[in-house]
Formats: sequence, C-alpha cells, structure tokens
Amino acid sequence: MIRDRIIEIFDVLDLTSKRMEELTGIDRYKWGNIRGRKQKVNEDYLEALNQAFPQFSFWIMTGQTIPEAGQISPEMEKARKENSLKTG
Repeated sequence: MIRDRIIEIFDVLDLTSKRMEELTGIDRYKWGNIRGRKQKVNEDYLEALNQAFPQFSFWIMTGQTIPEAGQISPEMEKARKENSLKTG
C-alpha cells in the first residue's frame, strides 16, 4: 500500500525517476524499480520522501490526510496548484 501511494506521487505530480533522484538523492534506477514494483520501499526511501515532500508524510504512511495540519495528498496538492493558477 505504501508503495502504491509513492507511485501515485510520481503519477499525479508527473515526476520522472530522474527528477525524484534530484529531489531525494536516491538513485533513479532504484525509483524505477519501486515504480515497476520490483523493489520494496525501505526506511531510506521514506526518510527521503519526508524531506522532499513533508506535506505528504502522513498520507504516505496512512492514506489519510489532515489538511488543517498541512498533511495533504498529491491529488490535493495538484488541485491547489491548479486553483491558484486559475485565480492568480
């Protein structure tokens, strides 16, 4: 389930493995293995994601959000950005 949520981050935010490597310092080929479901997620990935996307930390672990505490999902982030472009 956690791996599925990480894959969702890639898909919703339209990130490449190369971009994720830039954001996290974890090799792009390892991210490719996560995306291809060939590798399990370990604590190094979770820590790196927490640093790169602190707003998704709770959602990655639980699948739930707490918007009032700044803990959102990638879908919420995408919608917020789209709305700011429309109103900005």
